[in-house]
Amino acid sequence: MAEKPNITVAAGLIWRRDGMVLISKRPPGGPHAGRWELPGGKLETGEDPPQALIREIQEELGIRVEVGEEFGRVTYRYPEVVVTLIGLHAKFCGGEPQTLEVSDWRWVKPAEVAYYEFPEANAQLFSNTWDVPPDGWVE
Repeated sequence: MAEKPNITVAAGLIWRRDGMVLISKRPPGGPHAGRWELPGGKLETGEDPPQALIREIQEELGIRVEVGEEFGRVTYRYPEVVVTLIGLHAKFCGGEPQTLEVSDWRWVKPAEVAYYEFPEANAQLFSNTWDVPPDGWVE
């Protein structure tokens, strides 16, 4: 049996000053289409997780973020691929979110995240302590 491909993904918990966080919806036609996720994407050769997150957020949503500390890391075995998902706090720094490579986006209260359907790896990431923003990021 062939080995499953392994990918590493940086996922951003993007905090706005009012305490809301940004989630995005996966576009149709791909894996987990229509599910919500923390914005981010695969690391490219030579990138570390913060660099990948900044690039992916700009490509997918057209906004700027400052990357903070890691809040969790999970490895999940999907039928077709093994994903290592690295959760990073990120501070919203500007721009208006756009649907460049996502089908939708929303600012939600951390407690509302539970009402959205996420891929399994994202859901496991939420088993970490994630819902407390870094000091000074929220008013």
